Amino acid sequence: MFKRALVTYATKYGSTAGIAEAIGESVRGEGIQADVMPAKDAGVIESYDLVIVGSPVYAGKWLSDATDFLKRNSASLKDKKVAFFAAGLIMNEDTPENRLKMEESLKEAKEIVSPFATEFFAGKLEYKKLSFPVRMLVKAMKSSEGDFRDFEKIGEWGRSLLI
Repeated sequence: MFKRALVTYATKYGSTAGIAEAIGESVRGEGIQADVMPAKDAGVIESYDLVIVGSPVYAGKWLSDATDFLKRNSASLKDKKVAFFAAGLIMNEDTPENRLKMEESLKEAKEIVSPFATEFFAGKLEYKKLSFPVRMLVKAMKSSEGDFRDFEKIGEWGRSLLI
């Protein structure tokens, strides 16, 4: 049984932070002490039994804050249960093809640490938070604006890690 969990994440516009907070809440709801913090701020991890690491996927990759966290802590993580999650707008449509693309985004992370669980979640898109060039690119790709995160699914996944 786990006593203490760390949920750490990289984020660009805040959507992945919301997912990490929801995972932390689900773990706390099961009586486990859980800390949620950005990967760039996560320090010593020795006191955690479970480490959950997540990132949004941009251009087919995790953000460097998440992979840098794994690199910094690779020795300590080898002795811990580690789970990965990734968020991306392509998961608005949960298809085998989109899951495969998301799985490919974990390649670098999995070369550093082998997780016992992974999951993929849809994200959130707010045009007003994007820079003008990115906003134009996203609109050209016909990406729909909105919050597509399924917090029930996110919470269920967080609890499933404790079994």
